[in-house]
Amino acid sequence: MLNQVFYISVILMLSLGSHALSTRISRGPCQANLTAVGDLNMRRYEGIWYPQFAYPLYHKSLPKCVKYNVTKDISGKYRILRSDIDSQSGNVRRRSTLILRVSRKGGKYAIRTDNSPDGLNMYVLDTDYRTYSIQYACIELEGILNIAYAVIMTRERMPSSEVIQKTKQLAELSGIDQKKMVPILQGACPIDV
Repeated sequence: MLNQVFYISVILMLSLGSHALSTRISRGPCQANLTAVGDLNMRRYEGIWYPQFAYPLYHKSLPKCVKYNVTKDISGKYRILRSDIDSQSGNVRRRSTLILRVSRKGGKYAIRTDNSPDGLNMYVLDTDYRTYSIQYACIELEGILNIAYAVIMTRERMPSSEVIQKTKQLAELSGIDQKKMVPILQGACPIDV
């Protein structure tokens, strides 16, 4: 059974493709007690976000200097332009992810993944649009296993300790289990990353 769980975990991780920045594999179904914002305003959500805390990766170390830039292209579609520095090689990586659809009332948007034509629903659990955002996604395999993604982001690369403390408290109130979250290194980053 343990080998099957590991095999299924690997398949689910691969289905997330390059979006497997920060995931946690657990037994059982996805958390059911999480609530997204009631009215997600993507125009206000646009702009630069810096992930500060995330679940760790299982197969390699987390990148550093991670930056998401939510933009709207000329065709009217939203995209997430992501840049980071690979912790092992030191190389700058950049990628663009299409947001397939936005559910304003559902507080979520779906991003294109390598192996999912319907996309992965990203729930914005809480945001004030100016300072912080807390995101969550989860893929479940028949209630046996789940892969959860959670990230706490701020608008500033190096936010104050007050902003970090407030955001962590709000993440806890949103239902995010922070015990296994790790900080994403944001110090000494090049300006263009």
